[in-house]
Amino acid sequence: MAGLGLTVSPGFLLLAAALYFIGGGVALAAFLAAALAHELGHLAAIFMTGAVIRGVRVTAAGPVIEYGGALTARQEAGIVAAGPVAGILFAVLCFLTDIPFLCYTGAIAVLAAMFNLLPVMPMDGGRLAKYALETVMEPRTADIILRVIGTACALGVFATGLCIRSMAAAAAGIWMGALANWPDLR
Repeated sequence: MAGLGLTVSPGFLLLAAALYFIGGGVALAAFLAAALAHELGHLAAIFMTGAVIRGVRVTAAGPVIEYGGALTARQEAGIVAAGPVAGILFAVLCFLTDIPFLCYTGAIAVLAAMFNLLPVMPMDGGRLAKYALETVMEPRTADIILRVIGTACALGVFATGLCIRSMAAAAAGIWMGALANWPDLR
């Protein structure tokens, strides 16, 4: 792991500032703990497949672990799915305690895992949907379909946020829409 590149984008700093603004320091700390558990799931799966980690980018979409190696589509999907699975397992462990902060962190971890499984690129759900779509169609067609689905999901989250008067949910919808439609943000 010597020489492992770590890049932090301005988009991540904006995301962290928005999380702090919306929920305060406790929400930001809970989110970062849940994100760490999620990424450790990806790392465990990467090591189990024998892939090589090339670097880590922290972007507006969250951390992105860059890895390579001769992986099958099943191994790739397993690496992608391992993050949300680890987040849910982390949440269960948090819920087993009577510590309010950990229970709150568990709730954030469940929400983050469910949110991350929406079929929006570059989130894990979008990557899993892309793998599935590319088994039956050309990659360009799969990308177009995913952009439409991602935009629809973003609009749904935004509209839900407006209906339930949640600034956080509405902001999440806007963030998802930006990620789905502007790959440069990733």
